[in-house]
Amino acid sequence: MKRAFGTVLLACALVTGAAVPSTAQTVAATFDDLLADAYRGQTVYVADQAGTTVKGRVVRFSATSLELLVNDEPRTWQVSDVAWIAQRHGHAGRGALVGLAVGAGFGAFLFVANSSGEDAGFALVLAGLFGGLGGGAGAAIGAAITSERVLYAAPARPTTRVLAPIVAPGVIGVRAHFRF
Repeated sequence: MKRAFGTVLLACALVTGAAVPSTAQTVAATFDDLLADAYRGQTVYVADQAGTTVKGRVVRFSATSLELLVNDEPRTWQVSDVAWIAQRHGHAGRGALVGLAVGAGFGAFLFVANSSGEDAGFALVLAGLFGGLGGGAGAAIGAAITSERVLYAAPARPTTRVLAPIVAPGVIGVRAHFRF
């Protein structure tokens, strides 16, 4: 009984710790590339070309503009004014699940390590107690962790510097042209 329980516990630990597959993040190059209806009603963060970031709910995307509800007032940005658009998410749910699994596994491990296996009901009590504690801690840690997904990023504007020869009485200089 003790060996089978240990095997099940090890299998649960391996499943919990397994890597989660993910996909590459793609960033839309134009407003047309965004699926406008997919983001309607969702909260996004918009940064304008001046660097100001605003949080609001998406009302409408079009090929030339974006409209958000910011503090219950509509606000519109033209494509040329937007530097980037992003969504931010917390991970409280995922943290709670991982904490629950780790805590329950720890409680079951304590039972196996410290008993002769006579009272299996006590194993459930320990697993439930430590699972609840782990779930609460995991939810708190997950809520503190946020991830950002960039939905749109404006193309970088080229910077140009021009230097030309300067000739004046008593002064000789050079002016050059740089673009990067």
